[in-house]
Amino acid sequence: MLMNLIKWDRSDPLNSLTHIQREMSDLLDILSSTPQIEGYVNVEFPPIIVSANEDSVFVRAELPGVRISDLDVQVVDDVLTIRGERKPVVTTAKITYLRRERNYGTFARSLMLPEKTDVEKVTASYKNGVLTVKLPKAAAAKPKQVVIKKA
Repeated sequence: MLMNLIKWDRSDPLNSLTHIQREMSDLLDILSSTPQIEGYVNVEFPPIIVSANEDSVFVRAELPGVRISDLDVQVVDDVLTIRGERKPVVTTAKITYLRRERNYGTFARSLMLPEKTDVEKVTASYKNGVLTVKLPKAAAAKPKQVVIKKA
């Protein structure tokens, strides 16, 4: 293996990072030319949208091709976890894929909730491949007036 020697330049502390970036770029170029991963896109699955109003936080997850029976939603310690499995379409016909960008298999996505949640009131619905989880915000603790006693 041929290795390049790079002179360390004390005046440029980012020189090492620039070199590493260049090497990583070269490696990714080599890997992306490999047929097994050509066109691979690294994205979180499922893609989600998190929104909120005064009363609740809403998480919407796009799950096309996932059956409701293959989904599991849990809230533990203000962390929402969506687990499931997208199963491939089984066919008896012999098929040669020319391009396949859809992933199959199990998945899990967890996210820290931005607000304290009333776990007992969490609901979820699933329609047209979109999972919507409604997470009602927990009632804010009321401030307590502390009486100051003269010592």
